[in-house]
Amino acid sequence: MTRRLGASLVALALLAGCDMNMNLNNPNAATEQTALNTVDGLIATELGMQEQFASSINTYVRAPALVTDEWGTASKALAADLSLYNGTGIDASYGVVSDPYYVTYRVARTADLIIARAPQLSGLSAGFTAGLVSNAKLFKAMALGYAAQQYERLPLDASVSGGTPVPRVQAFGEVISLLESARSGIQNVSDADLAGFNSRALTPNFDLRNTIDAMLARYYLIAAPYQAASDTAAFYQKAYDAAGRVNLTKVSLLQFPDPSLNPIYNYSVVAGYVAPLRSWARGAEANDKRVPFWVDTLATPPAGNPPSLQLAQFKLYGTRNAPFPVYVPGEMRLIQAEVKARQNDLPAAIALINQVRAEKPTTSTPGADLGAIPLTAATLDTQAKVLAQIAYERKYELFSQGLRWEDLRRLGTYSGVTPKVAFLPMPQAECNTNPNAGC
Repeated sequence: MTRRLGASLVALALLAGCDMNMNLNNPNAATEQTALNTVDGLIATELGMQEQFASSINTYVRAPALVTDEWGTASKALAADLSLYNGTGIDASYGVVSDPYYVTYRVARTADLIIARAPQLSGLSAGFTAGLVSNAKLFKAMALGYAAQQYERLPLDASVSGGTPVPRVQAFGEVISLLESARSGIQNVSDADLAGFNSRALTPNFDLRNTIDAMLARYYLIAAPYQAASDTAAFYQKAYDAAGRVNLTKVSLLQFPDPSLNPIYNYSVVAGYVAPLRSWARGAEANDKRVPFWVDTLATPPAGNPPSLQLAQFKLYGTRNAPFPVYVPGEMRLIQAEVKARQNDLPAAIALINQVRAEKPTTSTPGADLGAIPLTAATLDTQAKVLAQIAYERKYELFSQGLRWEDLRRLGTYSGVTPKVAFLPMPQAECNTNPNAGC
């Protein structure tokens, strides 16, 4: 892993030297070409792209957690964090507004370079090339998908000249298109033919096939309500089918070996800006073991800002090298449960919910361990009640995964929780420098 991290940092140094704004000329074109003209350079670039995404995960989780009911502001909180938590005074010049935007296009631009260059480079097997391209499409899709949950409009074009923002529904369509292309690109490639890519260009404990299907399930579900009536049912079914393809015995993790720090740990424990809301933990059923998986309610909590705000400590993200699960098995079952509920197949939905509730926690995935008290059709006797239960399960299964904001848009009616802010504004720097921004 040390070798991989070193290679990725070399690629990042070559690819990330230009200013964050999308519309600036790129002074590093020559060094980019140097990195992309050799097999080792392209592999380093692939690893660098994964590092770009992993090191930015707090950026993708922060706003969705602060504007909902997951995180609160601690005593050292920045004014920008307070603006998100309070839902007022959000300045378009704040880093909390611009960071997700620019991180997304850095990842996307690196992915585009790999997608364009890998098929042209000699010295790579067909399976290795397919892995490079499909993984680049996956990471571009994940970055764009996270951004589309935070901004109402955003560009699809990752070029440095600056793209024209489009409605986020269109961005979700691009995410799904990238994921479907990533899936088809390795569908007929054997595991043996992918082995070289997996060992040299993929970070450890990351399953490419499973993650593509997990993201297809996630984004078909998210995009379904925004489709034309004639397409909504098909999107839900595609979400169900993709979730069913995921091997739930495997997980994909973003890892942070020394000298790296888990970005959420760094922002919360080291910097002291944010922490979990104690009210999140108190809202859970008794003995729901997902609470102590995510949050340490027994540790001395940080002081809140304002002082009356009651916080807790992170459990999973409470140590410097804590991994970040790209998806958790329970998410796949809850996607399937939601589809069945919307199809009004309530018994099937309840059965899937009970499977989630029966899961036991592992070192890297949550589990409620409530299998001894299964839910029944006697209590969940309407579609609305089943969807409300799914909203509850997602709240505790997917804590601090960057999905809560979108969940409340789709399921807020059933949970009784409304986000404090609808979307982040277009970053002021983009308004100032990109003539296509439309601010």
